[in-house]
Amino acid sequence: MGEKEISNGERMIQTNVPYRIEMKLLSPLAGVFFRKCRHGKKGDEEEPGREMDDRELADHEEAIRKAVDKVNSPEIEGGNPFDLMEECFDGSPSIQEKVEHGVISVENVEGVLYGCTTLLLKEALEAWELEEMCEYISMQYSDGWGEVFEQRDIPADGGIIRVYFDPVRDPDFQIQSKVIKNPNLENQKNDISDSGKSAVLKTEEQNPQMKKPRPILSLTRCGRHIFSVLSGAMQILIKTGQREEADEMYDRVSKVQGYEESLAIICEYVEIEPDSAREKETQGEQKKKPEQGRER
Repeated sequence: MGEKEISNGERMIQTNVPYRIEMKLLSPLAGVFFRKCRHGKKGDEEEPGREMDDRELADHEEAIRKAVDKVNSPEIEGGNPFDLMEECFDGSPSIQEKVEHGVISVENVEGVLYGCTTLLLKEALEAWELEEMCEYISMQYSDGWGEVFEQRDIPADGGIIRVYFDPVRDPDFQIQSKVIKNPNLENQKNDISDSGKSAVLKTEEQNPQMKKPRPILSLTRCGRHIFSVLSGAMQILIKTGQREEADEMYDRVSKVQGYEESLAIICEYVEIEPDSAREKETQGEQKKKPEQGRER
């Protein structure tokens, strides 16, 4: 799904898709400040605590972030940090194939501190897969990772703070997505044989004006979300031997905003085939219009 084999004429090499989709799922945080007892022992705090909103928590971002990193740190020296996908996810196989990593952190957005789970995707999730993933993250915030984190005393001036990733059950996640390059693949760009390189150079020298035709990309197959369209276009360009064009297209799309502008750039590199189902639906509607006119 996210990997494919490419033959260089001598051996088969395994290569990953040269991009990933980074998806951030943001949700509200809540906190409680406990003031230290003046005459109590060290570690004693006054009850009850004072509730803190997400803007006030932003003032303590550095301390909260350190506490998150501490919970995520490996339990044993040399181990791997906590990863939602590697630790305990036993959901749908398609999600396990698409989601490489899931890391919990905090994110400051315009002075508001949010809980944040960052997913690294090989390809875009279907709507039902995203819903299942959000349910899993909510469960981790309330009963798994979050249950451990909320017991940590985060130092603050005059007392301690306890932070909760699950102030509401099943939160409406704010979703931010962007396509990023896969740094693990940068060194594989030159992993082709010398004979293959010389063959390409010879062909270009013989046909300096030759322009490669645009491969066809079906919207039925890749969907209409711009990240799905971009990932599908990159896959088909690489499959047809146009890795440089794929990288160039990615760089251009990453510098613009808006669906239409991004799609216009993608169309310079691939020929987009309309969604067949939608096209049939449109044609059916057009056929019905004259019939309705005759009935009148």
